[in-house]
Amino acid sequence: MRVERESPRSAVSNGQFSAGATNALFAAAVLKLSPSVPLKPRQMANSLSVTFYPPHEESPRLERFVARLKRTFENLGVEIIPFEDALLPPRKERLRPGIVVIEQGEGKTEDLAIHRVSSVNKNPLVALFDRPAPVHGKASLQEKLDSIVEVLAWNLIHVPIFVQDDTWTVCTMNGGVVECRNDDNITDDVLYALVPKLTAQVVPPTQADVTFRKDALNVEAEGLMPFVDDLIDSTRIWRDNGLMLSHTSVDNLTYRDSFSRRIVSYFLDNRTGMSYGFLARQLPLQARPAIPRHAAPPAFRQSDWRESPVQRIDGETYGLVAIGGEEWIVPIPDVSILGTRSGCDKTAIDPSRDIVRLGLHDGELVFDIPVGIETSDCRPSYDTHTIIAHAVGNAIVASILKARGQEDVFTKSLSNFGLSLSHWHGFIQENEAPEGYYRHGASNPSVSCSTPQSAIYSLVGKLMALERCLAEGGDYRGDIHVEPHHGTNISGCMSLTETAEWVDMLYTESLVDVSDT
Repeated sequence: MRVERESPRSAVSNGQFSAGATNALFAAAVLKLSPSVPLKPRQMANSLSVTFYPPHEESPRLERFVARLKRTFENLGVEIIPFEDALLPPRKERLRPGIVVIEQGEGKTEDLAIHRVSSVNKNPLVALFDRPAPVHGKASLQEKLDSIVEVLAWNLIHVPIFVQDDTWTVCTMNGGVVECRNDDNITDDVLYALVPKLTAQVVPPTQADVTFRKDALNVEAEGLMPFVDDLIDSTRIWRDNGLMLSHTSVDNLTYRDSFSRRIVSYFLDNRTGMSYGFLARQLPLQARPAIPRHAAPPAFRQSDWRESPVQRIDGETYGLVAIGGEEWIVPIPDVSILGTRSGCDKTAIDPSRDIVRLGLHDGELVFDIPVGIETSDCRPSYDTHTIIAHAVGNAIVASILKARGQEDVFTKSLSNFGLSLSHWHGFIQENEAPEGYYRHGASNPSVSCSTPQSAIYSLVGKLMALERCLAEGGDYRGDIHVEPHHGTNISGCMSLTETAEWVDMLYTESLVDVSDT
């Protein structure tokens, strides 16, 4: 029996391997993410370094808030670096990479911190403003989002914070709006609302991360039109209920100068704009049964799964996960997902150019481009790792259910029809979940679905959902992954159209409030 190990992985920071830690190590390994990605708020705070830029504007209110913020950062273990020490020697013109930069007020164009960063993506930029958040009084989520993006584009920052006497409001480019109390104790809000947004960076897969296959997708010739029809039918419902936010074009933003426009383009990985939410269909696959570790052949039992959570054994890929107090060695199949290309209008899909296929094949991330479409016009989504995490997690769930000898609707659905995956910027409550769907994630740090943390939370949470289902003796049909301050992922047996109809039925004011958790 031949065993090939992936590159060694670090253990979790405390050296203990609970089920959650085992599954997190597996998730990082199978998605090729760093095993040192901080997943808990205290870990995030301890990994964070910040510097305060010389103020553009000063006010008593901002000064009081800055003093509280600095004191809170220090108490949480965040490294605060004096501005002069944050500059790269010997010329002291550029900021060291990896440091969060906090500006104060709205500065002149030439004085903005963006002119002194080492890289647009390596120095997260935050700005504090002494004024109400522009989202107040906006009628719709789309209007709120557009008002936030205008602030980001004008000030060339990643995160604006609006300070008032009684509140301070954190906004993000994905539409997150978190209103916090402005009093002497802001520790919890800083730790749970702000720190995750500064630590978990929103970054798309790089060109080096992905194998692009040109002219590799022809939905009609491959008999995939029923899945495409489901995608298109669901978009009509999302368009009517207003939950799937429309495309925000860089052409519609206001810029200070041509340099600012270029910087915003860099922020967006040189894309034409931003679109929010995603719709995807995981294509059918036959899951193989998992193997209880205690009953596995010697080569499986004796392998060092802690150091290498994903391994090649006899030419097949396996991973170690923990469910219900038992460790399972799971076969990891190739997964394929039909989805929408980055930047398209999710409410008006053009099937000839907006449908792409992504997947994990032999452990590598692949991206199939439609016939006749140029590679430059077709980019992987910011949410690619999260989408892959859900697809791999679904295969593992089916593998464990199959090993338990259960004739379940989930495994049959994956085998015969595939599964659906929707993400939108709204929330549902525990008691609103469809039958057989299990909700998780509400207590996770508030990160975007475009971050490494979200991908890991997606897979780990799905396994927790299965564990809960098995403990309750339920019939597993899918999971609902809540991302606090951001939105919801729902994956399972319902089609995309059925999911959209279900969400539409639950449509309420609280559903579209992204500050809800």
